[in-house]
Amino acid sequence: MGKVQTYGNLASYFSKAEPFLFEDEFKNNLFWELAKVSRTRGNPSWAGNVFLNGKLSISSLITPSGYLVISEGAGEAIIRLAKYGKAKKWKIKGVTGSQESVGFFIREWLGKTGTLPAERKDFMIYSVPCDQIFKAFPEPTLEVVKPESWPRIQTWTTLFANESNPPVNANALLTISREMMKRGNLFLMRKEGVGACAMGGFGRSTPNSLVINEVFVAKELRGMGYGSELISGLIGEARRREVSKCILFSDFFGPKNLYERLGFEKVVTFCEQALD
Repeated sequence: MGKVQTYGNLASYFSKAEPFLFEDEFKNNLFWELAKVSRTRGNPSWAGNVFLNGKLSISSLITPSGYLVISEGAGEAIIRLAKYGKAKKWKIKGVTGSQESVGFFIREWLGKTGTLPAERKDFMIYSVPCDQIFKAFPEPTLEVVKPESWPRIQTWTTLFANESNPPVNANALLTISREMMKRGNLFLMRKEGVGACAMGGFGRSTPNSLVINEVFVAKELRGMGYGSELISGLIGEARRREVSKCILFSDFFGPKNLYERLGFEKVVTFCEQALD
């Protein structure tokens, strides 16, 4: 059935898990962010790995907010993790990971008669090499957001949160935007004769990538190519920082996805499923 190994602190957990997480770095990108967050908000309430035949096959942790985060890995190991959690009487609020990983866990966790709450968020993760040149779009000069621009950022971030499908918590997103601004990771794009027309930046990172976040174009200026220019500028900024790839999450699953048109590659479909 496999062995579940737990760890008393995040350092011990990561010393064992990180080489495995590297094997699917972009699919497992949340783990590095959670390691950073733990330094200020406290360690995960549980962290562990599942071994099959002596080989690490799945890595997982429970965040302070009560969500189980599951890495990519063998379905058999995920089922073992769910059985372990049920035996330990875990009280988790939800589960996050690729659709496949979450599916394995949920089926075992709820059993044949269990029903899921309606609350679920689905995203596609995309990646692109930072040395890719978007010849069809100019690379604009982006302006690092300063505190005096915060009123505009506050308005746009709130609109971004409300337009997300499903909507996200605006206050939580404003906290992220402010942190991005403090770190010099939030940018405005200005166009001559138009002024500020778009924003975007880097919200998270993995050892080899930056995660593009909060790509927003003012509603009255959409359909004019500004989003494509902004993405080109962000990738150029990542390249100057000597980062090899950019990744991003998109909740748009229609046939005219901006990122696919720009040459981004699909990595995995990701989901966050509530359990209570």
